[in-house]
Amino acid sequence: HGRRARGFAADVLAPKWFDKDPRRSHADNLRDLVASARAAAAVYAEAARRPRGLWEIWRDAYPECRRRGAAEGHNGLVASFGSALFERALADAAGRLTGLDVVGLLRARVLGLQPEEIHPELVHEDLHWIRREPPATLAVRHTVGLLDPITAGDLAGLDQVPDDGLPRTLEEYVTRHGLRHFKLKVSGEIGADLDRLARIAGVLDRLIPEPYLVTLDGNEQYKSLDAFQALLDGLWEAPALSRLRQALAFIEQPLERSVALDPAAAAGLGALARLAPVIIDESDDDLHAFSRAVELGYRGVSTKNCKGIIKSFLNRTLVEGLNRRGKLGGRLFMSAEDLTTLPVVPLQQDLATVRALGLAHVERNGHHYARGLAHCSPAERRLALQHHGDLYEGDAREARVAVTGGRVRVGSLAGPGYGVAFDPDLASMTPLEAWQPGGEGL
Repeated sequence: HGRRARGFAADVLAPKWFDKDPRRSHADNLRDLVASARAAAAVYAEAARRPRGLWEIWRDAYPECRRRGAAEGHNGLVASFGSALFERALADAAGRLTGLDVVGLLRARVLGLQPEEIHPELVHEDLHWIRREPPATLAVRHTVGLLDPITAGDLAGLDQVPDDGLPRTLEEYVTRHGLRHFKLKVSGEIGADLDRLARIAGVLDRLIPEPYLVTLDGNEQYKSLDAFQALLDGLWEAPALSRLRQALAFIEQPLERSVALDPAAAAGLGALARLAPVIIDESDDDLHAFSRAVELGYRGVSTKNCKGIIKSFLNRTLVEGLNRRGKLGGRLFMSAEDLTTLPVVPLQQDLATVRALGLAHVERNGHHYARGLAHCSPAERRLALQHHGDLYEGDAREARVAVTGGRVRVGSLAGPGYGVAFDPDLASMTPLEAWQPGGEGL
């Protein structure tokens, strides 16, 4: 109608997740992601030359982004990364034009989702999930990485120990933030994993009298499900892991992506699923990956904004439709995983997606590997506190994500656009042309 709005998107360029090929360096990974974004800029500009809705633009641009990425030797996750940025930027602009948040954009069909075009088995009733009331708070599922200190004793062996007043160990995080949800990384070394899980369980059992929830992230560390089954056997046999075992909600992609969707490699999923459901994460690299995974016995799929919000909305609709048809006993689900999303734009847009999908908890990873909003400009910190005072605490000098009772409040994300109520401070940033991987950006 002759009106114009500007939309934004942002992400952290995370090496060794999109592409774990050991022949590619960290700098190579970052260059590939920037190249994916540059290609998507050209593709989306061409696809949007004729004014159309987001779905119509995406329907043409997404496959072309993937085609160009494949021609450059990029895998599906890298090739889709640029498209994922522009999906959010377009949705943000649409929300600012219409005065709607993400939930409103979905309900009013402004995004124009047509799931049946991608998954012909779906029908309109499968979109009913968008009518459910979004949560006002989300439980934080705190990541415990393989190198993260568990107790104060672990700090003694570190060369550098942060002294910024923020928690440094799992003990401190549980006590300070009231955490009840946890994501535990495992390495593929069964003995070491069981010992570390026992140490973690000791802390959680001691500090949390009520039930807690954990998920295990196999992180593609296993070549076979038999190897992962050995870890679970140890978990089920150890008395010290009794409460942690009862708290296990699901297992995140234990198999390396090259074999995870191979029917032969996935043949043991049925036995595993009797102990805990297994989801795909890194293998969710195209629009039909989840459908293939379901046929093999996987029970769920992760949402990450870096994989594309359209795919997340399609997968959420697929979960609804397949459950309605009784697939795998109607127990399919989505999880919300992090990829070191930092404030302001990446974190808030990721939370806005999780809120819109109606999920109860979300892995929060990146915010506790950075010093709050220290990487943002003073203007952005002030605006974040002013417009999103439920999500952040502190002042313009020392602002950070506010986690209270193990939860973050996300009500302020319901404003027009895609979760951010103000424009990023672009003038304070390094232009892409002047940035080199390996410096501050890495």
